Amino acid sequence: MRILIVEDNQKKLDKLKEYISKEFPDYEITDRQSYNSATKEIVLNYKNYDLMLLDMSMQTYDISEDEMGGEPEPLAGTKILSQMYLREITVKVIVVTMYENFVGTKIKQLDENLRNEYADIYCGYVFFSHSNNEWQSNLKKIINESI
Repeated sequence: MRILIVEDNQKKLDKLKEYISKEFPDYEITDRQSYNSATKEIVLNYKNYDLMLLDMSMQTYDISEDEMGGEPEPLAGTKILSQMYLREITVKVIVVTMYENFVGTKIKQLDENLRNEYADIYCGYVFFSHSNNEWQSNLKKIINESI
């Protein structure tokens, strides 16, 4: 199994990778840290992936010495899902977020919208927290139901 993790917060990314490696040791993990690099990766290499863990909010570009990341995109994850839908990419997606609100939309409403719009690929969401590990059991449950 191959997982693409799309996450721009390095601490959260590290925790996700550590957990996946421990709980699912046979999974190969690739990560991307911005809207543009994630979109390019999934469009060009979707056949390489079985599952995507997708953050909703991220920078437009990868941060580097020459690039500050561009404007923050509060709903970049939905744009990636839209690109996947338009290209008929069927990689399963689990949203992993630290936020309860996105541009005036609560996570429960966003979850319902994503289930309706992307029913074939969207598997649900996990509320991530650095202060507790509840997200781990929720993520494990959704992964096991999705594959």
